[in-house]
Amino acid sequence: MPKRRANEAPWEVRLREAVRAHHPFGYSIREMKGKVAVQRYWQDTGKRESASLPLEWHPTSQRELLNALHGINAAIGRGLSLKEAVRLTFDVSAGPSVRVNWQEVLARFRTHKLESGAVKDSTWLKEYEPRLQWLVDKLNGPAGANNGETALEAMRVGRNGQGGEPGSRGRKLRIQYAAQMLRFAVEQVGLDRRWLPPDETRMGQLIGKTKPTAPKANNAGQARALTDEQFLRLLDSITNPKWRLAVGLIGQFGLRGVELNYVGAREDGLWVGYQKNTVKGSTKQRLVPILDPQGRAGLGKQLLLTLESGIVELPPLGSSDSEASGAISVYLRRNAVWNELKQAVQAAHGERISVYSLRHLFAWRCAMASPPVNPRAAAAAMGHSFAVHVGTYAQQFDITGVKAAFAAANRGNASIELHN
Repeated sequence: MPKRRANEAPWEVRLREAVRAHHPFGYSIREMKGKVAVQRYWQDTGKRESASLPLEWHPTSQRELLNALHGINAAIGRGLSLKEAVRLTFDVSAGPSVRVNWQEVLARFRTHKLESGAVKDSTWLKEYEPRLQWLVDKLNGPAGANNGETALEAMRVGRNGQGGEPGSRGRKLRIQYAAQMLRFAVEQVGLDRRWLPPDETRMGQLIGKTKPTAPKANNAGQARALTDEQFLRLLDSITNPKWRLAVGLIGQFGLRGVELNYVGAREDGLWVGYQKNTVKGSTKQRLVPILDPQGRAGLGKQLLLTLESGIVELPPLGSSDSEASGAISVYLRRNAVWNELKQAVQAAHGERISVYSLRHLFAWRCAMASPPVNPRAAAAAMGHSFAVHVGTYAQQFDITGVKAAFAAANRGNASIELHN
């Protein structure tokens, strides 16, 4: 316990007593160069930590000191050191008063995201940082929010009043990323629970719904799956061996672009060593069995033999899915058949195709097989959950697909009757 001065003033005694009354275990204070110095002592380990607070050693500082110790204690309870907790509790740049240091919260959230593998540094810089820095600026502003819901309400509109359309991608991501950081601030850093984001219903209201008349971006909506016929036509038009192998593997085995960097040929299919990290966890490495497109039996085996031989190398694609898909897209834009397919799909269905249309094709092929591949098995082969599989591809089965599925089933039944 810090030594007391013999000539201690009555208000100093009352200040110490107030600290003991609110924090009876482990905290003590003293004056140091006109400021409040606090010490935290753990009796079970004998460990002591000391830190200086940006508060004047003065009788009027009692309320702010007690508020500060409340925040500091909560942050320490989440594993922060005393000095870290002080830095979080006081935004010194805004003055000596007790105020959440949101810039420190943002820095800690970034470290958490990167170290957990939930996002890559490039993703943080491009997607998270601009939106969350806007949140910090709003919270630090003169009319800053005092709870999580109000903070998210401010995120409905971006900087300069832009990107505030209900249901828009920008508005959705701002609110979702802000909610993630606020939840982290409460659950991992120790901020008061009033900063927790609201429930899902209110979150949906804050994000809003896109108006039916709102113009869509060129890349809006999920890309439409190619058919086997379209895929084979595209594949046959590619004369460059490297790109033919790359496009062939994606369409044959339903890969993400970046997964071409992690594939290997096996006797029973294609081994994919890529693991995608998300906030919900990591995908598993997997084996994708051969399921040849209609009209091209033996294509899967041929592609595996080409890959295994090493005679044809895959083109350089970059280390992220966006880089890989971008590289493939740039190549395909120079292909006449690809451009014809884009125009045909737009004219017939009002939809777009992209590199992911080759991955979606695999899901379609699994569903249209006779007999069809169980959706859970298809999801495992594609490296995502059953829920994601159903949610992503349920809308792909329009009336044409439904008719095709029943026709395939009927052909299977006819075959059985003939063999009987």
